[in-house]
Amino acid sequence: MQKVKIFLALFILIVLIGACSSQNNGNSNSQSSEPIKLGLLLPLTGEAASWGQNSLAGATLAANEINSQGGIGGRKIELVAEDDKCSADSVSAIQKLINVDQVTGVIGPICSASGGPALPIAESNGVPVVIVAASAPKLTEGEYIFRVYPSDSFQGKEAANFIYNTLGKKKIAIVYVKNDWGEGIKNVFAPTFRQLGGEVIYEDGVLQTDKDFKTLITKVKESGAEALYLPVYPAGGVSALKQIKEMNLNIPVIGGDAFDGEEFFKSDYAEDTIYLVARVNSPEDFKAKIKNVKGFENLEVAIAAPLAYDALRVMTEAIKNTGSTNKAGIKEALKQTSINGVSTSKIEFDSVGDLKQVAYDVKVVRSKKSVYR
Repeated sequence: MQKVKIFLALFILIVLIGACSSQNNGNSNSQSSEPIKLGLLLPLTGEAASWGQNSLAGATLAANEINSQGGIGGRKIELVAEDDKCSADSVSAIQKLINVDQVTGVIGPICSASGGPALPIAESNGVPVVIVAASAPKLTEGEYIFRVYPSDSFQGKEAANFIYNTLGKKKIAIVYVKNDWGEGIKNVFAPTFRQLGGEVIYEDGVLQTDKDFKTLITKVKESGAEALYLPVYPAGGVSALKQIKEMNLNIPVIGGDAFDGEEFFKSDYAEDTIYLVARVNSPEDFKAKIKNVKGFENLEVAIAAPLAYDALRVMTEAIKNTGSTNKAGIKEALKQTSINGVSTSKIEFDSVGDLKQVAYDVKVVRSKKSVYR
């Protein structure tokens, strides 16, 4: 009888050890009922807030759809959103997501100004990130960083070709915001424009917080430039255009994709401004779904919504394919991504985590609306 008791005790001990081991090795999401936390690093306030709110809506829709189908391995998706204000505030935001909230992965950011300082923190901590729209070329240099929006290495080339070949302008002035996004575009645009045969006759950078452009506008006017390329953020762009009109600088102004938000095109000074933006699909049935998400019924749906929707789907598909929340495994699964997206028909990443296929559209502001040119 004593031997039987010893045998039963050993058997129970072995079973308990095996159970604990299976719970701790992270090989299956079904072994835990805890939600899978995913961080959202977005500009929920400030000059890019419409992009941030659209991203929050898109990510929420994707999470709701996944959760309504039972989650991943029985585990629901829980979103934790932090406001990066399109600035270096992203550092404290991503540190909270990683160290306090202990998220499995991060969706975002929107702005390269926040991505530049924040993403190296995610990389050094081995936390996978799917960027929604921050487009500075260097942001995807890490092993853990991927992006569902085209790099500015494409935007700079497209802008140069459009201004030189379509507008027929051979002398250009460039005023850009001095951060990862503006400098990334400028560093591609300027050499491409020169290679086409054009001349960059004036070039200067401004801070994201600058609002007085009068001296720069005077210099642009004196330079003899035939057009002004203005890759700055919405607040700076509105201030610049107001002063451009006041000072009668009567040349075409061409902006970057940061102008594709209601903060910009609903202003009183954006009329006739041209800008380039990556081609992103936003079907009517998708917009209707967004407006059915609680809290976003009155949202003016813009391209950040389908981008964030796809970014979250890419991340959750990688988690599903990994079979766990092991971050290194998710990173490897992200490299193999191949899904049909809403924002673009096929989402696949190249060797540096950028989209393999991209296209751009040219838009112009008419009566406080953005329309295709």
